Amino acid sequence: MLIIVGSRRDGNSLKLAKMVKSELEKERLSVEMIVPGNQKIHICTGCMDCDKNGVCDFTDDMKNNIEKIKKENTLMFITPTRWNLLSGDIKIFMDRLNPLYSSQGLKGKKMIAVSIGAKPKDVYSTEASTFSLRNFAEASGMDCALSKNFDECRDANDVLLKSSETEEFLKEVKIIAQSN
Repeated sequence: MLIIVGSRRDGNSLKLAKMVKSELEKERLSVEMIVPGNQKIHICTGCMDCDKNGVCDFTDDMKNNIEKIKKENTLMFITPTRWNLLSGDIKIFMDRLNPLYSSQGLKGKKMIAVSIGAKPKDVYSTEASTFSLRNFAEASGMDCALSKNFDECRDANDVLLKSSETEEFLKEVKIIAQSN
C-alpha cells in the first residue's frame, strides 16, 4: 500500500498515516508513505503533453512517485480539510498524476479516501474533501474501497484520541490491504 499524506505538519494526517503503516507492517504488509509537501513537485501547467506521450515534461520527485504508484494496488490519500477542500499538496499531487490518467495507469487500483477536519461535521464538513477524492478515483477508473472522515481533530493528536473510530478504520483498512 502507498499512503499519500496531504500535510507537511506532524499533525493528525501524518499521525494517522504512521499508525496505519505500523499496524499493517505488524501484519507483514508492505507500506510506504509519500508526503508531497516535503518533495520537489512542480505545479502542473496544463500543457497536456502527457496526454500525447504519457510522460510529464517536468523532472522532479513525481517521476519516482508515479513509478511507485504503478507498482501498488492500493493507494490511501489522507488530507486535512482546508475550507471544506483538499489540501493544496494533495491537489497538486493529483494534478501531476495526469500521465497515469491518460494511459489508464490508475484503472482498477483501490483507493482509500480519508479527510481530517478541525471543526464539527455540521460546521465545516470533511465530506466535501472526501467527495473530491472519491470523484478523482471515479474519474481515473479506481475503486474507492473505503472513505472515512475524522471530524473535530483540531489539535495535532486528536485523531489518535478517537480510539474506537481509528480501531474500526484500521480493521477495514487491513481487510482491503490483505485482499491484494
